[in-house]
Amino acid sequence: MFIGRKKELTKLEKMYQTDKFQFAAIYGRRQIGKTALINEFVRNKPTIYFTGLEENEFYNLERFSSAIEHFKDPDSLSSVNYGNFENCFREIARLAQKERIVLVIDEYPYLANAVHAISSMLQSYIDHEFKQTNLFLILCGSSMSFMEEQVLSYKSPLYGRRTGQFKLQPFTLHETQEYFPHMDKEEAFILNTITGGVPLYLSYMSEDKDVWENIEENFMDVNAPLFQEPNNLLKQELRDPANYNSIINAIAGGASRINDIATKAHLSTPLVTSNVTNLIELGIIKRKVPVTDQAKP
Repeated sequence: MFIGRKKELTKLEKMYQTDKFQFAAIYGRRQIGKTALINEFVRNKPTIYFTGLEENEFYNLERFSSAIEHFKDPDSLSSVNYGNFENCFREIARLAQKERIVLVIDEYPYLANAVHAISSMLQSYIDHEFKQTNLFLILCGSSMSFMEEQVLSYKSPLYGRRTGQFKLQPFTLHETQEYFPHMDKEEAFILNTITGGVPLYLSYMSEDKDVWENIEENFMDVNAPLFQEPNNLLKQELRDPANYNSIINAIAGGASRINDIATKAHLSTPLVTSNVTNLIELGIIKRKVPVTDQAKP
């Protein structure tokens, strides 16, 4: 059963019904439900679905070619290679002139790292080919820094081409209660808090266990799925996780101002200021100002 993301689905459906070229960027931290949202949206729609992997250009091209061929003939087992990505985009443009097609490139940062010219190539095809078709292009990525800098920012070749962007947020308390319809509301609130509302983390929790049993089974056991998740998340997004871990530990220990955090973490104030900004942008920590300080500059 699909839960939540009603606003995002409604917006995507409105874009789809326009019957003209659309380009949506969907991004957010890992495990936030991006692929689940896309799968729900493309259900029963003609779709070419490709996922970028951490492999070289040749193998990404081979799988992209196969995704196009599978769309054309789902029963075909033959291996096809279009030779280069321009030929792939040319074939997609030809197909999209005949019918409404959704092209999903999931984990786009992996593809872009393997094929450095891919964003410029897409820009050219959007401007000269895709805009004359019924293509619905979706670029999806878990690296928020990459998506914001290389897809959405002014310096990106794709800047100004998107017709919609979706930064997925964690589940609200109401959505968590939908996920656990038979759970006590107070326990649902606690689970939403300790998981941060991240859908995958919530999926590990069980309505048949109380809060402490869920915590012990999923967080405290060294073999549990969430035991190493904080470190894994930092390593995927940040270059120097050691300093970021020190900052997070200082904040967890009660330090709430930059100078206090720097002292407790044994790091310089300028470094802490920069790293705290990155952590806020990644949604790992949040800055809150006391009501008594809100009038101050």
